[in-house]
Amino acid sequence: MPFTKTEVDVHTDYVVEAVDPAWLQQGVKSPKHLMLDPDNCILCRACEDVCPWNCIYMMSTSIVDHAADDSVEAEIGNAYSVFVVDDNACTRCSVCVDRCPTDTLYYARLPEGAGGRRTMASVPETQRAEAE
Repeated sequence: MPFTKTEVDVHTDYVVEAVDPAWLQQGVKSPKHLMLDPDNCILCRACEDVCPWNCIYMMSTSIVDHAADDSVEAEIGNAYSVFVVDDNACTRCSVCVDRCPTDTLYYARLPEGAGGRRTMASVPETQRAEAE
């Protein structure tokens, strides 16, 4: 059965907020996090659609328009959307990893010295799959 692309709106209502580090320390977290290789992403949004916990979002780049740190805006460059995962809701069930048609999603440990921060996965519009 071929994959049929459905039209989905890009979310624009996400608010970037700082999280209290003390609160984050209270929970036991998996050492691995869902990562996206933006070079392979075709913006099909299958990962977002299949997630049983609704914790994956392809967000509008406007969510970082007024970020306190200028490097955040620079990191997204000319991206069409920003891949966001709610690590508090993600159970690492791997449904999204299995569903991805281009093997773009994978689990990995954050690099040493990242301070719990991963780089933003921004995907250029030029990689969007053509509707068939």
